[in-house]
Amino acid sequence: MTSFNQLAQQNRQKNSGGRYPDALAHTITLAIMLRKIAQEPANERAAMLIVALFLWLTQSWNNIKKVSDIPDFIRISGTTKCQENAFRTYCDGANSSAEYAHNYGNDQKKIYLWQPIPKYFNDFFQNFISNQNYHTPFLNPKTKKRLLNIMRKKWRMPPPLKLKPRVRKDVFHQYLIDCALADNTLTALIRNQIVSHNRKHHKLADHYQNSDSDRMRYQLYNAYNRYLSRLIKEARTANLYQHFDLINASLSTNLINEHSKVASYLMQKGHITQTVFETSNGSKQRICSLPLKIGSKRCLDEAAVVHFFSKLVDLVGSKPKRSDDKMLWFSYYCTATYRLALLFILLTGCRPTHSLSILKSYYWGDDILFIKDKGLLRQVIVCDYLQTEIRHYKKLQSSVFDLFGVNATLDELWFGIDDHGQPFRLSNRILRQFMHQHWPGVVPYQLRHFFAQSAVTQISAARLLDQDIDRLMGHASMGEHLGSDQMLPNTFKLIKTYLNEYAVRLRLKEFTYD
Repeated sequence: MTSFNQLAQQNRQKNSGGRYPDALAHTITLAIMLRKIAQEPANERAAMLIVALFLWLTQSWNNIKKVSDIPDFIRISGTTKCQENAFRTYCDGANSSAEYAHNYGNDQKKIYLWQPIPKYFNDFFQNFISNQNYHTPFLNPKTKKRLLNIMRKKWRMPPPLKLKPRVRKDVFHQYLIDCALADNTLTALIRNQIVSHNRKHHKLADHYQNSDSDRMRYQLYNAYNRYLSRLIKEARTANLYQHFDLINASLSTNLINEHSKVASYLMQKGHITQTVFETSNGSKQRICSLPLKIGSKRCLDEAAVVHFFSKLVDLVGSKPKRSDDKMLWFSYYCTATYRLALLFILLTGCRPTHSLSILKSYYWGDDILFIKDKGLLRQVIVCDYLQTEIRHYKKLQSSVFDLFGVNATLDELWFGIDDHGQPFRLSNRILRQFMHQHWPGVVPYQLRHFFAQSAVTQISAARLLDQDIDRLMGHASMGEHLGSDQMLPNTFKLIKTYLNEYAVRLRLKEFTYD
């Protein structure tokens, strides 16, 4: 029976920022696979190599149990709409690149867009695909069966590689997934394009982020190139050139040799545009597709967020006079409370369905406080601006309580006061109603989505890595909660710097209630 400590350690190892897979051992296993297929008949070898490499690239081999599970891959023309299991070649005028259909959607709604083949595989893929007939499957059923037999049978170590390390086939088939899980520079949304759902560490992290297809295509292309470059480098260092020869009817190439130039459209900074072709009046026109928005639909526009919180400052700008009616004071106090609660969500990303205030016993006016989140204590780092706002609010709270003799019986740091002068705890429903009055159609939880998206997109010297964003969002599995998790001083400094810059970016105004 697995102990808690073992499960906790395993979960921490799955987090981004961990150790990458052994590159040399995976390189040797890749060489074994290539040698196996190289023994097949020459007229079918190239197609088998293409399918084997592509299914490995897309981490699909572990899901293939029978011949019918191997897809019918085909070549389609540039004027045909992108579709599942399709390939095409694209020439930008000087260099050609192979592209494949990649699903940017999910199982419920599939969105197929063109994705360039990684540069280390492009020469072989492009040459093969350009010589295929349109809409003709690369493999026939008999060839599929032979390929499946190769992948199923035990791979014995060839004598020239006998002293080299290797990994099991099932581990080798998940090399790119393991790299993506360890890669701390990937956002959750991009990682979701590589990692299968059952291997995702924090299952819902990508639900809080959005991007567009052009940026995602660029990041995915570069991620694959980084992971493959680890294998190529190890193969070159170990002088394994003879094991990486790929030969078809019209091309003899080597996977680990230097390759031809990358097409210019793949070298644009930050994005890769999809080009489609349309035939009009007998001529073919290139059209750059508009990027598709992918990811969270609940993220907010930054200008709208800035305007909303500026509006809240105006709401608390007219403080009642000391002689004014008690009801007016209670209404003003509640407005100030709701503003602080919304600021708390905006600047910490805490879940408004679980934490709308802080327990007094867990706050000492410092950079770190603790909240109850899903029944567990969670550490939250607070920016300087929010600390200042909390201090100003506590002064207002104290003056209102003294003025009307309110007895603060609740454990929370901020709470409302009803018409009878009785304190009440904040709830998500109350905050939703208040927010709807001043920003119809928007709910407090969308501020949490905005917080996550801002952490991904903000250009700052204090750039957060994926693990830092997960920490801020409270995404944690067993072994990553308070008591099991440790934060190094440099990490704390980085996060605190980012949070301070984030508050400045939103142009939030300090309010003293004077």
